[in-house]
Amino acid sequence: MEDIFDAIRAATARVSNMHATTDLAALTSDELTECMRLTAQLRHEVDRMLACESAEINQRSRRELGGAGLAKSEGYVNPQRLIAALTGSTQSDARKIDSLGKSLMHASPASFPPEADAPLDPEVGDERSVLRPWFAAISDLMRSGAMSPDRFESLRNGLGDSTDTVSPDALATSAERILDCLHPQDAPELVYRDAQNARAFLNRAGVVEQEKRLMAKQEATVWTDRDGMVQLRASFAPEDGAWFTNTLNLILGPRIGGPRFVHGKAAAAARTLEGDTRTTEQIRASVLVDLLKAGALTDQNAILSQKRPSVQVVMTANELTRPDNDGVAFLEGTRIPVSTNTVARLACDTGILPIVHKADGSPLDLGREVRLFTAKQRVVLAELQGGCVAVGCAAPAAFCEVHHIDHWCEGGKSDINDGVLLCRFHHMQLHNYGHRVVRVAGTRYEDAYRWIPPTSSDPQQTPIHLRFRGVARQNAHARAAG
Repeated sequence: MEDIFDAIRAATARVSNMHATTDLAALTSDELTECMRLTAQLRHEVDRMLACESAEINQRSRRELGGAGLAKSEGYVNPQRLIAALTGSTQSDARKIDSLGKSLMHASPASFPPEADAPLDPEVGDERSVLRPWFAAISDLMRSGAMSPDRFESLRNGLGDSTDTVSPDALATSAERILDCLHPQDAPELVYRDAQNARAFLNRAGVVEQEKRLMAKQEATVWTDRDGMVQLRASFAPEDGAWFTNTLNLILGPRIGGPRFVHGKAAAAARTLEGDTRTTEQIRASVLVDLLKAGALTDQNAILSQKRPSVQVVMTANELTRPDNDGVAFLEGTRIPVSTNTVARLACDTGILPIVHKADGSPLDLGREVRLFTAKQRVVLAELQGGCVAVGCAAPAAFCEVHHIDHWCEGGKSDINDGVLLCRFHHMQLHNYGHRVVRVAGTRYEDAYRWIPPTSSDPQQTPIHLRFRGVARQNAHARAAG
């Protein structure tokens, strides 16, 4: 057993001062990025070891052991406090390590005896044979190193626990589909959102309850500090938050990465905004004050006829026509699920823009008759793709331009299947550095697109499987839910 401690001590000694003994400035860009990638891999391995150790600490601190349990015998009220003391981490980090450990413990009945209230397997009858939870398979992936602890936690917590209406098998199937949709660079936040969206299709009634819970948490606090500055802190439910964000994006778009192609007065306004010497935060504060003033001075009986910000909701025909009226829709740009009732209410306020698809499923194809994608085509692409398709980019559809995967000047068509959304940065990167996007013929829409890097960055030009963040991705979750 001493070999384990020797190995950890040796590894710690080798790594502890690496940043001080290595001249990072002397590394090439490729070497620097590879160094960070390997360091992150090392961190994941340490996190995985901490999770396994936490599982054992929780096992030895089980409730039925009372004061003889490890945590209490060491003078701590629970395993989380012991973990915080041993690791020197914050309570938040200790809570995460403790949660991972508990999940591993509950998923490994072969390694750990069951707790007193653990469910028994009725087919076995042995009190030591317990039903493994739905997340047992992904916990095995995390143990083996095939999944990072952060992703495991996001997937486990996002899908939640089984209930009378959501079976363990359904959760396990959804987890498999989510893992199938993942990119190596997908952040844990994206995994969590995917998991929550998949849960929405499994528990449709829960979407309505979640809307009510989030709306009840909406609040704003205003106070004046000792310098006389008025401070504002606010939390908005997804629907109102989307309106709030869309309004600011509409006004500040040219300053914060909006599309380049604007004309006339809009172009002049964009140039003025980009040349403003104030910081974006200062401009945002002024915009909020201007909006408040405008709202206070508006005749309450007047109907604003000019273009205004809006909250767009995306819903497929299958969800719209469900017989129990329990369809699931999503707020565009946020991927937050909302209920059919919310869709109906927003339709009364902003109307409905129908999108008609042809029999073969390809909507609004214009071939070579039109050079640029139309406004309606952009709506369809925003609905399907959800934003910039570059891996790891979170730019919303409103900040994207439509790229012809086959350049129009080389015979490409302005068809939906031949267009992808790219933010300004990634659109310029694609054209300037030789990247390409290709579509695999005969493949389901959401699985058909690949990003091909140039030989300068990848001599093998390994295709990167693109996954969309819009309805195309949500349809995959709906199919997994049955």
